[in-house]
Amino acid sequence: MNRRDFIIRTAAGTACAGLPIQMLAKGTRGGAAQPPLHTADFSSFAEQDTLDLFLLVGQSNIKGRGAIEMKPVENMNILFFHSKQQQWNVARDPLHAQGTPDRIDGSDNSGTGPGMSFAHTLAQQDAKLKIGLIPAAVGGAPIGSYGKDKKLYQRSLELTRQAVEEVAKHSKIKTRIKAILWLQGESDSTKPLYESYEGKLLDMIDRYRSDLKNPSLPFVACTLGSYINKGPFQYVKETNKVLLGLPEKRKHTACIDARDLKGHIGDKLHYDTESQIEIGKRFAAFYLRLTKK
Repeated sequence: MNRRDFIIRTAAGTACAGLPIQMLAKGTRGGAAQPPLHTADFSSFAEQDTLDLFLLVGQSNIKGRGAIEMKPVENMNILFFHSKQQQWNVARDPLHAQGTPDRIDGSDNSGTGPGMSFAHTLAQQDAKLKIGLIPAAVGGAPIGSYGKDKKLYQRSLELTRQAVEEVAKHSKIKTRIKAILWLQGESDSTKPLYESYEGKLLDMIDRYRSDLKNPSLPFVACTLGSYINKGPFQYVKETNKVLLGLPEKRKHTACIDARDLKGHIGDKLHYDTESQIEIGKRFAAFYLRLTKK
């Protein structure tokens, strides 16, 4: 299935949060994005401003498989770090784009995830916020890929470092890493991987906090969809139990419960567009709870 077919089928199956199908991107993978990315304008920020950074890690559900708006609402105060381009741009989906700023490209289909909804929800709470999203998820990645010295873990740290340095090149504004958003576990909901999931999750949180030099860095996770109940993923309930119990194991953590949300038609693994938007809102709500304690 090519990207055009994927997006249109997803749109038809989910109603796309009320958006008509014609309002969704229809470019094929490697085709022109709608619209091209806009480079961040740091000159519009005051020197006393701070760019709040959020690291998005996990696997394909945090990358997103939802349909993409053809004419997204852009907020100049919401930015994302393009991993391949190594440049800050005004944020829009797909946040995990791998091609040049005027193209959609990548090794798999990346679409609407929870990141933009999360950022817009925070901006609605405080219009003065400057938000920087650092997408670092990889589809199909087991939690072991985020182990000590493993490629994906080191890549996420390197992207964070590059993102901070890139801001410093163009502006005098400060940066601060505010939270990590985590949506992963499908690949570990198999036997015997699910049995070691909790230990790996806690170890990863501890390492991120140590390596990012913030022992109380908020970490917000999300459950897997309860609709994932076929094929090799037989231990979703057990994985969700670990995720929901996270606050009892580590301070300054939370897990949003998304078991009531739906997957898109024809896909027993990924949340649909409306669900991704709702997950983003819940991420924001739980993050705000953690930071207001």
